[in-house]
Amino acid sequence: MPAEEVLDVVDDQDRVLSRAPRSRVLKDYLIHRAVMFFVFDDEERVLVNQRSEAKEIYPGYWSIAFGGHVLAGESYDGAVRRELREETGLETEPRLITSFQKRTADERENVKVYAVTADREPALFPDEIAQGRFMTLAEINEMLSRFDFLPETPTLLKILVEHTSRRQSPGVR
Repeated sequence: MPAEEVLDVVDDQDRVLSRAPRSRVLKDYLIHRAVMFFVFDDEERVLVNQRSEAKEIYPGYWSIAFGGHVLAGESYDGAVRRELREETGLETEPRLITSFQKRTADERENVKVYAVTADREPALFPDEIAQGRFMTLAEINEMLSRFDFLPETPTLLKILVEHTSRRQSPGVR
């Protein structure tokens, strides 16, 4: 069994206070760092994915983004590249979109959100992701009322809509 992840414990301003094993960070409701990223295809559709039933938190739930924790001493950029490889098999360069503070009943995270454009068909890691497919915003909106999505989905959907509307403006890419 692999060693438990160690995470940086941070404050609201993202300053590192200490380090702790992932289990303690979650149990004690400590603020830590995370990355999330949208995967687009060349038609600007988003890769919507269903979490594996083996996931500890929210198994089987759907998400419009991928992501994971930033390990102790790791940069956000390094974490998003690692998570991108681990969850999708893609090596394309992520672009930072924004950041937000996730404060749910389960977790407190300082999150940086990225976008990537798939340069080939993603290879979803089955231990993390049960299935996924590229969808338009209209298809995602229709799906939201029929399936269980992660609690941060409203925040991520707002970020996604703002990002795609900027990208579709003339001269923006």
